[in-house]
Amino acid sequence: MPRADYAEGFGYRWNRRRLEQLDSRSGLPINRDLLLNQSGWSTADLRGSTVLEYGAGAGRFTEVLCETGALVTSVEPTSAVHANATSNGRFPNLRLVRAALGELPLPEESFDFVFCRGVVHHCGDTEAAFKTLFRYLRPGGRFCVDVRAAAVTRTHPLRPLRPITRHLPPAVLYGLVEKAVPKLLALRAIPGLDHLDGETALSWAVVTTFEWLSPRHLRPQPRRLLERWTRDLALREVAIDRHFGMYVIRGTK
Repeated sequence: MPRADYAEGFGYRWNRRRLEQLDSRSGLPINRDLLLNQSGWSTADLRGSTVLEYGAGAGRFTEVLCETGALVTSVEPTSAVHANATSNGRFPNLRLVRAALGELPLPEESFDFVFCRGVVHHCGDTEAAFKTLFRYLRPGGRFCVDVRAAAVTRTHPLRPLRPITRHLPPAVLYGLVEKAVPKLLALRAIPGLDHLDGETALSWAVVTTFEWLSPRHLRPQPRRLLERWTRDLALREVAIDRHFGMYVIRGTK
């Protein structure tokens, strides 16, 4: 079963910068628009429903889901669950759980929606992680899961350093990233931040760069494998869309 060994540095990152990517901090509906547009869900769909969010980090999508009025169970395998609690503990419709994907203390087939972003390609066994999520989605439930694409058209300029950086202590790597990012931004070398500027761009760039360099595993997948996994699970109404370097898979169980 998938465990949390992929994510040792993520907890450190999100506790250092728990506010940077929240819509309530930036004043922009960045995460709201991203979640609703890529999932195809509406706030009316989510209101009053049960949602399982796995790999919540500091809770930037947790905030969006809670604001729809859904009953949200947000699971995070790292210490970032404490950052999420600090940011979103005000929501009475939120339940926070710290657990690895293979050890969820939750009843199977009990959620109306499953949402997982930026997680499964960091697991040692990406296929097992992907398929495990669907154990918790009820028949007829809807899902949105993304996986990094194997044919990367936009990547991070420092990615070739991963064989070294993924073994560095999180605090050491984070300090190096904070020093490097302003120079990379000046060169417009970090992809995916064209819609941001100023302090918001800087903070997102630090988070993005750390995410590229720190994970123990980074396993992009080809579209043909994702299609096979959805067939194995007999999922319905499946759509697989490319968004920059990610495949977003959505549909119905």
